[in-house]
Amino acid sequence: MTKDEWLIEGMGLFGKDGLRWKFKCPCCGHIASTQDYKNAGAPSSAVAFSCIGRWMPAHKEAFDDKDKRKIPCNYAGGGLINVNPVEVDGRKVFDFAS
Repeated sequence: MTKDEWLIEGMGLFGKDGLRWKFKCPCCGHIASTQDYKNAGAPSSAVAFSCIGRWMPAHKEAFDDKDKRKIPCNYAGGGLINVNPVEVDGRKVFDFAS
């Protein structure tokens, strides 16, 4: 998918205000908006690439199926294992939350 196609899809789902766009972590399923990332102090490059849990004091380990808490994980899209499902101009990112 091209960046323009991705932007059109995001605007169709959430409108033009990118801070309202929501993404689903492919590792833990947590849904966070761009505004949530900003509020957590995450860099803009982390949005839809790494789980917001990396910037939160309470988070679980990525890929820990034994931890059933409903909190975000510390998954990093730039780590050894990248499970981001959508490719946008060669960069793998999270799915939009529906």
